[in-house]
Amino acid sequence: MASGRPSTGVTIATEPLTPDEVLAIAAGASVRIGAAARARMAVSRAVLLEAVERGDAVYGSTRRLGAGADDGVDEQAAFQLQVVRNHAGAIGDPVDPLIVRAAIAVRVAQFALGGSGVRPAVADALVALLTADIVPFVPDRGSVGMADLALNATVAQVVIGEGAVLTDEGEVVSGAEALAAAGLVPLELETHEALSLLNTNTFTFGSAILAEPRLEELSALADRAIALSLEAAGAHRPSGDLGPYSITVFADVEGSGPWRSAVVLRELLQGSFLHEATERRTQDELSFRCAPQVHGALLERTEDLALAVEDALVVRAENPLVDVETRSVVANGNFASPDVVLGLESVRLALAHVGRISARRTSVLSALSRPLRAEGRAGIPGLLAYTAAERLNDLRRLAAPVSLDDVLLSEVEDYATWGWTAARTTHDAIDAATDLLAIEALHAASLLRHATVPLGSGTAPLVAALADVLERGGGAEELVRGAAEALASE
Repeated sequence: MASGRPSTGVTIATEPLTPDEVLAIAAGASVRIGAAARARMAVSRAVLLEAVERGDAVYGSTRRLGAGADDGVDEQAAFQLQVVRNHAGAIGDPVDPLIVRAAIAVRVAQFALGGSGVRPAVADALVALLTADIVPFVPDRGSVGMADLALNATVAQVVIGEGAVLTDEGEVVSGAEALAAAGLVPLELETHEALSLLNTNTFTFGSAILAEPRLEELSALADRAIALSLEAAGAHRPSGDLGPYSITVFADVEGSGPWRSAVVLRELLQGSFLHEATERRTQDELSFRCAPQVHGALLERTEDLALAVEDALVVRAENPLVDVETRSVVANGNFASPDVVLGLESVRLALAHVGRISARRTSVLSALSRPLRAEGRAGIPGLLAYTAAERLNDLRRLAAPVSLDDVLLSEVEDYATWGWTAARTTHDAIDAATDLLAIEALHAASLLRHATVPLGSGTAPLVAALADVLERGGGAEELVRGAAEALASE
């Protein structure tokens, strides 16, 4: 469950939430639904009920779901419960509570856009979960990305007093018990509301939004790692040419991702001995020379993903769509969100390139560290390089596209984006890339703490922080976690 609530709250209005607002809610900001949003939901509900009263074939209301979409519904209350229970098929480990809160926030904001046809009471029930810090236990396996149906169903179960909830202590209690403890009453679902709780990619969006700041931080870590490696290599051999990071090289692409990465590198290395070095190789390895281009590509793919998510939050991602303006109910595929999925796929590929180039530099630094290892002064296990190789193997596998996997779930459900899988594996890829950069930084710091050369204004504090990690020692896990934290500190 979230803790440490931000002091300012977020009001759900008829305008789409921004990713920053979703992040704030995920972190614990209070939430309220504005009057305009309530009014829009009420009108949307009226439009939906008009279609029902006319006897229109409305998916999830007067008609059943999936392959039974042409079959009528006999008894609404029983059908609503059946929809929630039938879709609660997820298994696995619990989804990160931050992602669960983000997903709930996204769904409330989507309701406010007026496309769902639910009563304001349904949105209130979700906001009540956020306010009471009730985090549904959502298993992480069960979505093919054409709406995160099974994951959303576990949230819906708690709303109606069923399912399970994850406590701060990591324990699991029943949804009914959690609602009662918070003084909340289970919601009785009415026509169409079960489907509306299930039918968009809220978890995919929430996860993608939470990935964005992690990706931005990882880009910063990558620039810091290469700066350290340049000095570490330059202190132990005739290398460390700063020409590949000069203004001249990037004059043609000012403002681009590579240009920004090169700017950061130059700032980190201000005052470094590398500026005064006279003996150099003609050219360093490509893994040193091409870092801004590779890191810049990740920056740009991250920005592409951010734009795709912002666009997705604008869309009334409902099927069927209840359109207030035309007072109609329309079948559609707005819930697919392939732009977000392809953005996640591209980010993972860029992360694999960042990891590959980092692992190559680690190999160079490991070779330079042989004398230190022979003398027992390295401070890190030599086989950390093997761990880097395995983490790179992980990154390569995670970079493989998941959205191309074919699926045929019924005669009408014959395509899937695998959005949730793309989002989940993106976080795994960020973890693997972080480990690779931390291992690179440890190798660089091991070399630099034995060197007596002036370091850059940005690298000197990093080397000091990493030296503390090496001094504390511990096992490989402690060293890598400590190095990642040191790299992330400003």
